[in-house]
Parts: sequence; structure tokens; C-alpha cells
Amino acid sequence: MNYKICVIGTEAFLFPFLQFGFTTYTPPSDDMLRNYLQDVIDKDYGIIYIEDSYCFKVKDILDKYRHSMTPIFIPIGESEGGESFYQKMINEMMESAVGMNII
Repeated sequence: MNYKICVIGTEAFLFPFLQFGFTTYTPPSDDMLRNYLQDVIDKDYGIIYIEDSYCFKVKDILDKYRHSMTPIFIPIGESEGGESFYQKMINEMMESAVGMNII
């Protein structure tokens, strides 16, 4: 099965992806971020690259699809001044499994 790929992020972040012909979305607000994300899910995008700083704003949506085959959300880029979305998620899983963060 062929899956469509899209990238969600700021204009500056998306520039390289435009060069490769990916579908891109730049939400102007947090409300629109949620709308854009739901739109790409509804349009059966299989792989959704999302700028790391946006992941924290839509964590509930990402958690909903965490164990699904599609869509796959791939946070990319660096968070501004803090730990990345995946670092935070790994820390939470470690605390849940072991009872404390040993990393």
C-alpha cells in the first residue's frame, strides 16, 4: 500500500521539504494546528513528520495513535530550550516501567 507523506511545521522549517515535493502545512495558530492535523489524518496520510515543538501542543492526538499502524507521527527538529518530545516520552515510559527515571 502507498502512503502519502506530509510535514507540519513553521515556514522556515518546511523549506527543505518543499524542495522534495512533500505536502506541507504551516498552521497559523494552535487551533489551526489541531485542525490541520485532523485533516491529514482524515485524508489517510500514512507518515506525518511534525516539528518537535508542535508535538507538545497536540500530545493528546499523538497519544491516541501511538499504537496504531497508521498514521505514523515522526517528530523532527529540535525543541526550543528544553527536552524533545521523544526524550520526554521515553522518560515517562521509563518512570512507568521502573517507578522512577533512571536515565
